[in-house]
Amino acid sequence: MSAPVTRRRRTRACWLLAGVAVLVAAVLGTGTVGVAHVVSVSMAPSYDVGSTLLTTRVGSADPRRGDVVVFEVPASWRAAADESGADLTSGLMVKRVLAVGGDHVVCCAPGGLVVVNDAVVEEPYLASRPESTSNATYDVTIPAGHLWLVGDNRRRSFDSRAMHVRDPGAGFVPVAAVRALVLRGF
Repeated sequence: MSAPVTRRRRTRACWLLAGVAVLVAAVLGTGTVGVAHVVSVSMAPSYDVGSTLLTTRVGSADPRRGDVVVFEVPASWRAAADESGADLTSGLMVKRVLAVGGDHVVCCAPGGLVVVNDAVVEEPYLASRPESTSNATYDVTIPAGHLWLVGDNRRRSFDSRAMHVRDPGAGFVPVAAVRALVLRGF
């Protein structure tokens, strides 16, 4: 009696596996899931150089604070990125959303902490706690339809902060430039 039970279990397992394979193929075929690759240290330790990121296309919902996104580098950033040595071969970057349209961002509170809408942002993902003396200071309100994007490795990241220091107001990235949300890294 044990042999037929074992065969049924194997058959069910095979059908389940086949169903999962069809589902994965359907999702990948729609283009809603993709991959991106990390080419700089700006997102360490969350995502190291060489990490592969599983992403999903941005739907009708805008990215939220704390999301990690893949975005098309705005044209206004390209010259500055070249000067800084940022790798823009793909024309895409991976950064974390620190603030969204309407948010007021101030850097830096004592100890290098960032304040968004009068609240200190808890950032357990940072490579190291920034020091107030090593951060460029800024006080910005993010326009509607835009994001303030930063790397987790603040000392080695070309991001909204660098653009704002170079040209106040240039650090804002349009939500429309976001191509995908990062689901996880490998």
